[in-house]
Amino acid sequence: MTLIKVDKKTGLQYRPDLGELHVIREQSQYQKLDFEGRTVMDVGANIGSFVHLAGKHGAKMIWAYEPMPPTFNLLATNVARMANDTCDFECNKVALIGGQEPRVDFYLSKTYPSCHTTVPVRGREQISVEARNFWDTLHQNRPQILKVDIEGGEYDFMFEETLPPYVEQVAIELHMKNEAQQELAKKLTLQFEEWHSHRKFRFNWHVTTLVLHRQKESELGRVKEWISSL
Repeated sequence: MTLIKVDKKTGLQYRPDLGELHVIREQSQYQKLDFEGRTVMDVGANIGSFVHLAGKHGAKMIWAYEPMPPTFNLLATNVARMANDTCDFECNKVALIGGQEPRVDFYLSKTYPSCHTTVPVRGREQISVEARNFWDTLHQNRPQILKVDIEGGEYDFMFEETLPPYVEQVAIELHMKNEAQQELAKKLTLQFEEWHSHRKFRFNWHVTTLVLHRQKESELGRVKEWISSL
């Protein structure tokens, strides 16, 4: 049986042997997002760390998507503990993808559930999970804040459309485990050149996180100011 602990700072349940305390701690990178009174869509919700952050800082509605059954169960447990009168929550045990297939293969990390992905990885165990089209879901929910952290799966759909005006803020983790993904990350960043960056991002071998606002000025200015470094 997997050991479950409770993080004293957030009250979130997590599995210490699976690196989930680190996932809780890394939410500080999203602190510049303005959640107050806004709707939020969390793609790759994991155990609910970002959901907790958004709810704590005043979000009024949060849609969370996590396809891995054991992780989803922990997400649902954590969200139930967050329930309050000012924010509504909806948890969905589904992967969001670019196509219309009802199911998709999910490739499992041997060590950390937060590294499971829809991107094929040689040698990994795979399971079939329920899937839903990302853009259909986005247009249905019409969130003001979008967060995406799906281990490279972002490239499956982010080039298909431009984010509509109702999306005011974006947090997206770009994964760059090989040269092809590095080029995709740069291409995706160029789509946000007129947005404002809340934190300096840089491109390296593994990962970088974009935290962006469509309107709000920040200490770092527009994304296009950083594009020259690509």
